[in-house]
Amino acid sequence: MLDILLANPAANLVGVVCVALGATWPLYKTRRGLLWAQAAVHVAFSTHFFLLGAFTGSIMNALGLGQALAALPLGKRPGFKIIYLLTLPLIAIGAYLTWQGLPSVFSSLALALFSIARYLSNTLVMRALMLVAILSWTTHDMLVLSIPGLAADALSFATSLWMIRTELRMNKLEPAKA
Repeated sequence: MLDILLANPAANLVGVVCVALGATWPLYKTRRGLLWAQAAVHVAFSTHFFLLGAFTGSIMNALGLGQALAALPLGKRPGFKIIYLLTLPLIAIGAYLTWQGLPSVFSSLALALFSIARYLSNTLVMRALMLVAILSWTTHDMLVLSIPGLAADALSFATSLWMIRTELRMNKLEPAKA
C-alpha cells in the first residue's frame, strides 16, 4: 500500500483533502448544504483522479461539479430542471471520450446515480440513493488504486448512514402532519 501512495505523491497529497471533504459532505443537514459540500468534493477529486491518470473519474467529477451547482436552484426555480437534465447526456459523452474500461463504467454509473439523487428534493431518499453511488465510486477507486478515494468512500458511506439514521429519528420525533 505504501508503494501505491509513494508512486503518486502529488495525487495523494490532493487525496488528503479529498478524504477530509469526502468524510464531511454527508454531515450537512440541508439539500443546499449537501450540494455545496459535494461541489467542493468534486473539485478535489477531479484534480486527484487527473493526477492519477484516471481521466474518466476526473471528467465525471468535473461534470459532477457542474451538476451540483445546477441542482442548487431546482427546488425554487422549476425552469432550471431542463438545464439540469441537459447535463445528463454529458455523462455518456464524457465516458466515451475518456474510455478506460471498467473504471469508466463505474465512475459514470456513480455520477449517474448521484445525478438522480440530486434531482430529488427529499433529503432522505437523496441520501439513500447516494449510498449506492458511493459503492460504485468504491469499485472505481479499487480499479484505479486510489487509496484516498477508498478512504473517502468508507468515511462518506459511514457518515451517510449516520445522517440517514439521524434523519429517520428526527422524523419519528416530529408530530404527524395531517
